[in-house]
Order: sequence, then structure tokens, then C-alpha cells
Amino acid sequence: MATKMARRMMFLALCTVSLAGCGERHDARPPAPAAAACPAATQCPEPVAVAAAPAAPPAATVTAPAPAATAAGVKERKEKARGAAELKVKRLVVAAGVKDREPVAPGTTFRAPETERLYAFIELENRSEAEGEITVAFVPPDGGAPVGNVTLGVGPSPRWRTWAFTRGARKAGEWTAVVRSGTGEELARAPFEVTL
Repeated sequence: MATKMARRMMFLALCTVSLAGCGERHDARPPAPAAAACPAATQCPEPVAVAAAPAAPPAATVTAPAPAATAAGVKERKEKARGAAELKVKRLVVAAGVKDREPVAPGTTFRAPETERLYAFIELENRSEAEGEITVAFVPPDGGAPVGNVTLGVGPSPRWRTWAFTRGARKAGEWTAVVRSGTGEELARAPFEVTL
């Protein structure tokens, strides 16, 4: 008889704890045995009287992580943040190199035999201070397929400097470095000439 009474008391205590904790955020841990009474943090029932009749303990259950905790949820949040970034190109410079986060030997004409790489150095203003991304492409003189097409992340900072380079700008003529937002909007372009 004492054992039955102890079980009843323990069951009542578990039911009370599970209902009292209903407003808390649910996570990936398995719920306490009586926590099934609260299906979601936004749909918590009002506290109700719990019957004192003994019941078999519920079987252990495993819950999936909340959608925001999954890898897909994290990726989706990052993509939304990137789409929300308000980026403006303050400076786009074509140069033969980058050192100490500044362009080295910037110019508008480069000799292909003397220049192994050409850099597009970009300084951005991030008005929203949200993460974003840009794509840098180097368009050849004949308007053919761009080379580079480098995607660069932009941090949540009001000022951001980054750069991309190409070894593919070997054909003589007027090239163009084009910077686009993560949504494909053109942000800036800079023409430069490659000579042999």
C-alpha cells in the first residue's frame, strides 16, 4: 500500500513539473515522462487538475530537434540574412596584388606576361550590418563567358574590404571586373585593359 501511495505521489509531482515548465523553450532532449502534455511552447494548456489514479509510465520518446537547430534551418537563416544585407561598393580597384588589406600597383592597364594574377579589390559599406555576399567576375573583351565568378562573404560590419583574383585574364583587350550582390544585382564595375 505504501508503495502504491509513493508511486501516486511521484506521478503527481511529475505531472505538476511538466505543466509548470510548459512555457519554456523545447529543445532536442527527450522530454520527461509526463511532458507529452505540452505539444509546443506556443500552445501550452492552462494548468488542469491531474487524476490521482495510477498509470503506467509512458514509453520513452525521442523528439527531433527544433527546425531552427537543424543544419537546414541554420543555412536558411544565413541565406535570409545575406539577402537582407544592404551593400554599397565604396571602392573597386583592379590591381596587380593586395598587401595589408590594400591594393598594390593599382591601374587600368596590365601586361599579361608581367602579371600572373589580377585582383579586384572591393571596399563595401554594409548599411544593414547583416551578413551578406558578393560575386566577382572578370568579363573578357569579346563578351564571352566571365572568368573568376568568385563568391565572397561580407561580414556584419559597416565597412568591409575583400578581394578576388584571376589568372585567366590573358587575352589582350578591354576587360571588366563586375561585382554583384548575392541576389544578382550589379553593384559596381571597373574596366581595365590587358596587353601582350
